Amino acid sequence: MKGQLPILARALALVFRRQTDVPPDGAAIHYSRGIRPLFWVMLAVNPVDIVLVEVVVKSVPVRIALLVLEILGALAFLALVATLYKYPHAVGRDGLRVRYLSFFDHRIPLAGIDSVRQASRSLKERGGVSVPEDGVLAVGISQSTNISVTLCEPRLIDLGRKGTVEITQLDFWADDPRAAVAAIRDRLPEAAADPLAAAPATPPVPVRTSRPAGGSRR
Repeated sequence: MKGQLPILARALALVFRRQTDVPPDGAAIHYSRGIRPLFWVMLAVNPVDIVLVEVVVKSVPVRIALLVLEILGALAFLALVATLYKYPHAVGRDGLRVRYLSFFDHRIPLAGIDSVRQASRSLKERGGVSVPEDGVLAVGISQSTNISVTLCEPRLIDLGRKGTVEITQLDFWADDPRAAVAAIRDRLPEAAADPLAAAPATPPVPVRTSRPAGGSRR
């Protein structure tokens, strides 16, 4: 949690500055539209807990301590909600940055991307970052991803308590997958953006014409 505090505080600061954490030359790729209502409902329930503490707990010192903790918890959760809006995926000259709230943040250089495409995939886990299967790391929303990024070579990613893993593909969710794929491809090197352009042209095969049998010679 200690490492989360600066990230959450910065998200709140971005709210007050009316900014989004996207590079000036980059494009935001939002991913949280489907889960925002749930987070707002959870945040709205928090005042109920504060009222219950005020009514049920009789000891004034304990009540004050619990109220302070409830208020700090509500502020932290509000910052978490802010990350849904202020920390989108992003793509710019420095690479493709894939995030999940304040819990996952990884940037892949554009030169390390082999291809990107729309590809729907259902996940076993409900959301967040899953442990890679066959080298595929999934950053899903509601047990789904809809964009697949194939890497040029295996890449190590630190997943914190889950350890360091090696991946060859990164799948994630985007609210508008078509626009996201277009934004990423626009910034890729030409060969990666258009795999067909990278393929060497096949040389023409010479064709031998045979003289028909029984033909006359001159």
